[in-house]
Amino acid sequence: MDRRTFLSSGSAALATLTAPAWAQGTPAVRKLVVGFPAGGTADSLARALAPLLGDAGSSTVVDNRSGASGQLAAEAVRQALPDGSSLLLTPSSVLTLVPLLYKKPPFDALRDFAPVACVCDHAFALAVNGNSPITSLAAYIAWARANPEKASYATPGPGSAPHFLGVMLGREIGTPLVHVPYRGVAPGLQDMMGGQVASTVNPVTTMLEHHRAGRIRILAVSNPTRLATLPDVPTFTESRLPALELVEWYGLFAPAKLAPAPLGALGAQLQRVMQTPELQAAARRLEVIPRYEDGAGLTRMLQQDQARWTAQVAATGIQLD
Repeated sequence: MDRRTFLSSGSAALATLTAPAWAQGTPAVRKLVVGFPAGGTADSLARALAPLLGDAGSSTVVDNRSGASGQLAAEAVRQALPDGSSLLLTPSSVLTLVPLLYKKPPFDALRDFAPVACVCDHAFALAVNGNSPITSLAAYIAWARANPEKASYATPGPGSAPHFLGVMLGREIGTPLVHVPYRGVAPGLQDMMGGQVASTVNPVTTMLEHHRAGRIRILAVSNPTRLATLPDVPTFTESRLPALELVEWYGLFAPAKLAPAPLGALGAQLQRVMQTPELQAAARRLEVIPRYEDGAGLTRMLQQDQARWTAQVAATGIQLD
């Protein structure tokens, strides 16, 4: 869904929305829990949403619970009181990919969380150091094939979507890449810029500033089409690697037993917030595509992603325990 479609969706319903419907039951302080440290896409998106989600007499704060590829944050919200005071803002892979990597999954996303709404889509990118002689995806592939022991790539953590994108790239080019997981985006980027890691796979938004400054060089993006902010950077698909087309969504979730009335009112409030100029400006800055889907739509998206990742996990055999 593009921004124009997003902006026009649901306008009739918004006309009837009144603040008291949710405000009467709004906690004085609501926590927006994210599973990654400051500086990443999840944190930046949460900090754009938080000031817009407050009502009269209430506020929303960002609670970073980084670790275990987002699982610590998910577990915190799963165990929270179902009163709307704790909400999970998460990339889809935390709920649909990471649990598949454990023999005993820590939770069932469809059973243990109440879907509020989808917030946006975002893409990933492969990048190298700005001083690297590698200037294209084709050159990177040739170098990796010639130097497999040096073909390392940093990611925000094991079991993340960037981890699997690197695995899939290695499979497509016939040369497994060396995965170097970090706890979040920033330390991996720093090590790549310092020469300790050859490349990185991360959300586009986390690398734009470094790319523009020449500190890193983005070689390809996982979006279906070229991004407006990176018009000269090809997609994996146009580089004859269509299997690497990957767009991840961000969703907002509550504990499973949150009552239907506040759950629905929160979804309506989020829909209103997503149409504000402030949120639209944040989306452009972060290079994410706003995409509102209600709770039912988000449930369908969970099911579709689980099916896709189940096949990928089976093909790679990756396990985290």
